[in-house]
Amino acid sequence: MSSNLSPIWQKRWNALEKTMQATDIGTTSETLSSMLTCLAAFGKSQFQFFYDGFNSGKLLPSMHHPAEFVLNATLSQVSYDLSVIRQAADQRRSPHLKDTLEKADQLAQSALNLAVTDKLLKPGTVVTYFNKSAHIRVIPYAPVALVGIPYTAIETPRDLLAIPHEVGHYVYHHATGLAAKLHTQIPFDPPWFNHWIEEIFADIYGCLVAGPVIGLDFQDLLLDNPTEHFTEDDGEHPVDAIRPFIHTTVLNRLGFKNAAEALQDRWAVSERLRNYPESFIPFDSDYEVDLRIARTKLQEVVSHMLNYLQTEYNLTPNTYWTDDLPAGQNDAEAMYTAFENWIAGSLDIHVNTLQTNKNKTGVNTGIPPLQNTRKIGDTNTWRDSLKQLNQIENQILPWSAWMLIFTAGNWPIKGPEGDPVGV
Repeated sequence: MSSNLSPIWQKRWNALEKTMQATDIGTTSETLSSMLTCLAAFGKSQFQFFYDGFNSGKLLPSMHHPAEFVLNATLSQVSYDLSVIRQAADQRRSPHLKDTLEKADQLAQSALNLAVTDKLLKPGTVVTYFNKSAHIRVIPYAPVALVGIPYTAIETPRDLLAIPHEVGHYVYHHATGLAAKLHTQIPFDPPWFNHWIEEIFADIYGCLVAGPVIGLDFQDLLLDNPTEHFTEDDGEHPVDAIRPFIHTTVLNRLGFKNAAEALQDRWAVSERLRNYPESFIPFDSDYEVDLRIARTKLQEVVSHMLNYLQTEYNLTPNTYWTDDLPAGQNDAEAMYTAFENWIAGSLDIHVNTLQTNKNKTGVNTGIPPLQNTRKIGDTNTWRDSLKQLNQIENQILPWSAWMLIFTAGNWPIKGPEGDPVGV
């Protein structure tokens, strides 16, 4: 049964398409220019797939997601990415902003390279841009980690330290089979742990990239939350009261024992100032869990996950952004100084570029040929074949099938403290 959609939806897409065509990135960034080309092709493919599919009856209706909702969400997603691309390009025209963005690009590429070197991912590239807070935009149409950083990083380099955590989210979503394998490694009991797996992985990944200083930075990120968040489970992030023990557990396992001890002592002061909370209520439940038990369980899971990543994927870096504290030193703040001294120098990290060549796009790593290539507008996943099957061979798709095309592998925004937007 067809939906007989209003032609106003096609007019809305036409307006968006013309805006993308009129957007001039210029020579600001070849990666951003290529991203815009990929977004336009992918957006058109998505919109026409759903508009034509619902009108022709080749897409069966969903009780919970009407055709109008799907079209509106698709237009909104494309519009959001267009805004980010334009914003990122405009920022790079400003000398005041450009220097920090170029430094942030190098940090993000450094974080991404860990997964590429250890064969978790095919080569990719990064784009950073200023936003109200740190987050990542996981895009399905190009191998690019689109990382938002706060404006405060211009004068406060430590505010760039969320970057490796954000890139961890990119790795989690793009490393083939990784998320499923991690979930199989974690026991289903207690159930509240399964909501935290992605964030735990991103925290571990951040440690593997940045070393001890990221544990210090995340303590400060947690301490600027409202006090009631200290024991609040949002169903996505580990509870603030015990989350720092992810970092100290990893750092101890990696041999940064002096830094781990200093961080634990520092966090103990925060626990005292918050009157030593004893329990939390898991998300979507009404029973209490002892925080001491939760902490022990969290540390067990983190140790197991780190061991799995090192054993199965050889995810063991040769260098870190920061080193351990000297023996006998308990001043955790010294790690900020070490990071800021390091970043003040020349990082000399090559940043890959996204390039388009005829009807294909790929990553230029500095060594020909292009890597991780795909047809412009494709996702390089099974979703491309399913769309073609529906359009060319007139295969009717139930909502459970087209919903996976609609969400496009969770086209989300994610940040260390949570900033979910979109579908």
